[in-house]
Amino acid sequence: MIGTIRRHQQWLWGIIILAIIISFVVYFSPNSRSLLDSQGSYNFGSIKGRTITQEEYRAAHQEIELFYFLRSGKWPDRDDSQRNSFDIERETYNRIVLVEKLKELNVQPTIEATARWITEIFRSSEDQTFPMERYQAFVKNELAPRHLTSDDFYRFARHQVGQQHLISVFGLGGKLIAPQEAESFYRRLNEPLSTEAVYFSATNYLSAVSTTPQILGQFYTNNMARYRLPERVVVNYVKWEMTNFLADADKQMRAITNLSQRLDAVYAQTGGTNTYKDEKGIPLSVAAAKDKIKEDERKKIALISAKKQANTFLTELLQGHSETNPVTSPDLQKLAKAKNLVAKTTTPFDQRGGATDLKLPPLFVRAAFSAMPEDREQTILGEEGAYVITVQQKLPSEIQTFEKVQQEVEKDFRAEETFNLAQQKGTAFGQSVTNGIAQGKKFAEICAEAKIKPVVLPAFTLSTRSLPELGENTTLDQLQNVAASLTPGKASGFNPTATGGFVLFLKEKLPVDEALLKTEMPEFLIRQRDQRMSAAFNEWFQKLSQEMRLVPPPKSSGGKS
Repeated sequence: MIGTIRRHQQWLWGIIILAIIISFVVYFSPNSRSLLDSQGSYNFGSIKGRTITQEEYRAAHQEIELFYFLRSGKWPDRDDSQRNSFDIERETYNRIVLVEKLKELNVQPTIEATARWITEIFRSSEDQTFPMERYQAFVKNELAPRHLTSDDFYRFARHQVGQQHLISVFGLGGKLIAPQEAESFYRRLNEPLSTEAVYFSATNYLSAVSTTPQILGQFYTNNMARYRLPERVVVNYVKWEMTNFLADADKQMRAITNLSQRLDAVYAQTGGTNTYKDEKGIPLSVAAAKDKIKEDERKKIALISAKKQANTFLTELLQGHSETNPVTSPDLQKLAKAKNLVAKTTTPFDQRGGATDLKLPPLFVRAAFSAMPEDREQTILGEEGAYVITVQQKLPSEIQTFEKVQQEVEKDFRAEETFNLAQQKGTAFGQSVTNGIAQGKKFAEICAEAKIKPVVLPAFTLSTRSLPELGENTTLDQLQNVAASLTPGKASGFNPTATGGFVLFLKEKLPVDEALLKTEMPEFLIRQRDQRMSAAFNEWFQKLSQEMRLVPPPKSSGGKS
């Protein structure tokens, strides 16, 4: 679904808006609880001299998570690539400031404007109606597992619409960019750059690294935390396979006298060929799409039957048990045996990696690590069936012995040493290039003296979005940032990367395509004005935080009072 998120203009609303509003009311109950509910009394800071409530903080935190997910397709706590660059606490307090200002200015987006914004988010360019199925799947598959509801999403959407209004008001000065200034900026971004690079890859220095038991032992001692295993659990479970209920699902579907008409209706309501595509993204034929709808419904019915049997089993399992007498793995195994069911046992798994030998739904893993027994004593529904689980054993975090991880230690040591060698060689070469060019030498001459052959890169611009020839040597963003700082005939110093590093030489800047400039300038000017408006708004917003007297809680206290 995230792949279809786009911005659109000028749509027909009517029934679309009504459909969205109804779905907010009926699809999911808003009575979900956050972990914050059970964490005691917390200090959430203050704004405008008053205390920020727990509910304010929680709502703002939820909205930032939603914003992140819609932008990246991942929830912030599951995106390792951005974990260090995205400060969710800071953004949460920025959100509190925004919401407070919307209240202060009495900015109240209408239902129609909010529905229009939501439709733009979920609708692809081919859709002519609101994709209700896609929206409901988002609520069920993405929001519900995180204890978020459609009401939460509607609140988030209203605040997004309100923010757009504030940008249009307080960012207005950013629109004042002259066409000549925009053209100059376009030329800088789209000027082809002719470059050469010298790469220093860590893998090139593997033969230069030798090891001894003593060296590896010392490396292990210095890096013991690296070899710590997280907390793990061993889970017993009974699974009701979805495939065991397909025959019953077929029987139920044969009993539907108007099945063909229902399939036609679903096909029409969900966008037809715009929704149903094969693995390559090619739209399915009408017949193939309806077959897929039928098969999906068949599996849903089978899963419902599997869940019913799992619920019956769970009800019987819980009989005679309470908080002081919780269900144990032997209880599950005993009942399973009496019912001629198979109770299986997982290998130990941690919360992040999950059980690598099984395809388990996220709720399975979350329940296994829950501190609350009632979170485990439930029927867990996955794509392949329904589960009832008990935790057999919790394994504490521990540091693995050197003998157990010796091969991993050697691999890590070699990786670190080769990386250091690549950095040393690259730094020395970068300095020799700087000194050589200052003495009037040519870049090619310096490379020849060092017996190094530079790589001639394809011409790229600061707006280029893809350069496959780079491989794993560096990222395009880093290459562009380095190139932007150079003048023709000059070289950069050594630039570290994840795999080693590189030195870049800028030979020349090539002419801009004038025909392309004339074609793209109108849209480029619009984008620049929008960006300038956002920049002006951000500058205003930074001052707003001070005016609002925002005081976050001390970090040292962890927020708890």
